[in-house]
Amino acid sequence: MEKEKPLFAAKQELKTDQDFELAIMHKEPIEAFQDRMRMRPISTIKSFNEHSVRITDGTIIVRGSSRFFTLSEEDKQKFMTNK
Repeated sequence: MEKEKPLFAAKQELKTDQDFELAIMHKEPIEAFQDRMRMRPISTIKSFNEHSVRITDGTIIVRGSSRFFTLSEEDKQKFMTNK
């Protein structure tokens, strides 16, 4: 059987509305950064609009000044086992 292709690449930046919609639908764990500093612990996205992103702990992060990335394979495994 052929291995299923992952939805997101490791460390892929979420840029478009479609990226955010897919991350919400598939409960993709993400990291949010401002400059090179991680803003919050690894989490999933609860909702978004053109100006901000709300993560599951309730924190609202401004979309224009932050960058959102999927996890590396190693970090994703750690996140899933600690869940």
